[in-house]
Amino acid sequence: MQKWSVGVRPKEYETKTVEDVYNTVEEVDTKEYEDPDYFYDELGRVRRTEKRISTSKRWKIACVSATVTLLSVFILATILSFFFFVSSSNNFQKESYGLPRPSIESNILLKRSEMEITPNHLLTLLITKRKICILEAASGDESKSRDAFSVDHIESARLIFHSNMSHAGVPVHPLQFQRFARSQGIDNDCHVVVYDRGQMIWSAYTVWIFKLFGHQKVSLLSGGYLGWKTHQARSGQYKTDQGDAPSKPRQGDFLASWNDSVIITYDDVLLNTEIDNFDVVDAQTKDEFLGTAQGALYGHIKGARNIPVDAVYDWAVGQWKAADHLKGLFNNNALSLRKPVIIYCSTSLRSSMIWWALTRSGYNGKIYFGGWPEWVVRAPDGLKVIGTTVES
Repeated sequence: MQKWSVGVRPKEYETKTVEDVYNTVEEVDTKEYEDPDYFYDELGRVRRTEKRISTSKRWKIACVSATVTLLSVFILATILSFFFFVSSSNNFQKESYGLPRPSIESNILLKRSEMEITPNHLLTLLITKRKICILEAASGDESKSRDAFSVDHIESARLIFHSNMSHAGVPVHPLQFQRFARSQGIDNDCHVVVYDRGQMIWSAYTVWIFKLFGHQKVSLLSGGYLGWKTHQARSGQYKTDQGDAPSKPRQGDFLASWNDSVIITYDDVLLNTEIDNFDVVDAQTKDEFLGTAQGALYGHIKGARNIPVDAVYDWAVGQWKAADHLKGLFNNNALSLRKPVIIYCSTSLRSSMIWWALTRSGYNGKIYFGGWPEWVVRAPDGLKVIGTTVES
């Protein structure tokens, strides 16, 4: 500790004033007034720094957006290139092999080949041991049909009656039909070929029933039994059998379903009078259509076109009318291939012939199985044309 002598001042105080000794606040070198130039320089520097940061962020966002956009365009271009390559490859193959592109005409030809089979084609399938199930559709007189079948029928054919498929014009339950089909040895994968003895109406209805219950491959024999016999006169390969059908065959595995693409109900037909999603074809005779026929209350659904079975089938030669004739017939009745068709009559039998002709020509048809008898009872008066009623 430093000692002080009386009357002597410490040396450190010799050069300090009183203000220096008693000033306990450290002076800071600050400006005593606000310099405007200094203030605005600082403010500008801060703003420039913030602007550089903001600009940098915007550039980063822009770069990320551009990268994402370019990546999306690249992916889209890759996908489009792939589909273009596949399409070009398919077209090249078709052109290379002379194959036509799919069209309405080609679809019609495909349907025609599936709907009908010639005797010559059927014989080829039988000779090559393909899986074929041949059915003879009986007429409305079951006793006469059974007798005629016993006298002569196409080899390996079995007899199917209208009662096996329908009760009073209404299709039987799918399970009931499945039971019958299995009892005849019919499988899911067999090719069902149907014929009758010239009436054609019974075999067409049988084809429709098989389609209704979900069988994938069923065809109508061109010319029916008479056509087969005509070929038999020229070649013994077209064989026939006598007597009843063979003993009970093995149990088939046919699995019935409900194919609503070929059938329509009253409620749907009634709704169509408002939304007009279907064209409507009446398969009754002209007199029945006009309501001038005797014996019942005849007429037609308002807006329906009349195409009787005589217009699609030539009974004199036992053949369907030529494809060009049918095309002209349907065009003249303002039917479009792009619009489905509702077909009806009084029992669904004649409807099935018109349905078959339409389907064979490329149309999508549905049979209204309730037909005119149901419509005349249930439909509002303004939607049915009876007798001399004028259709507006």
